Amino acid sequence: MTVTADRQVKDPCAWLSAVTHELADAHPADTRAVLLTVWDGLVAARLAGLHAAAASPRWRARQRHAEAVEFDLAVQLARNCTIGTGLAIPARLPGAAVAWPAERADAAVAAVVSFCGTAEAVLRRAGELTAVWEDSLLGPVALTRWLADCWTGGHTGCPLRLPVPPPPWWR
Repeated sequence: MTVTADRQVKDPCAWLSAVTHELADAHPADTRAVLLTVWDGLVAARLAGLHAAAASPRWRARQRHAEAVEFDLAVQLARNCTIGTGLAIPARLPGAAVAWPAERADAAVAAVVSFCGTAEAVLRRAGELTAVWEDSLLGPVALTRWLADCWTGGHTGCPLRLPVPPPPWWR
């Protein structure tokens, strides 16, 4: 079963912060646990980023670039059984979403960038602990860096072009 998190999460930034701390404490040799935690963080980061984009034209422009990287990262993670968390990545904010003030939007982006830095470091360490670097780790390492770069303005990419039909985990 896939659960849409956007209707259940009251504070995406607090959730993202908690997931970031959980990831920082994860043992990198437990690759599956690391990948599952990165999936949860990606869901939280996507939700926080959508709220930030709704609050500010500056973040909206960067979110358009981040969206394609988020999708590519989700594809990489979904290939490696991380979809087992059951959380769907929100394709958009629910219609009843309350607009955030600019300061909260800025804090959300800072939380996303912090998560990306932690995820990149833990994924890299997990890869170093494997006998052979696996694609399940190599792709996400680069994509977490690019996602942070999108939000800081250092990476501009192509707009997302979803496959038809979209994957079941992209709602």
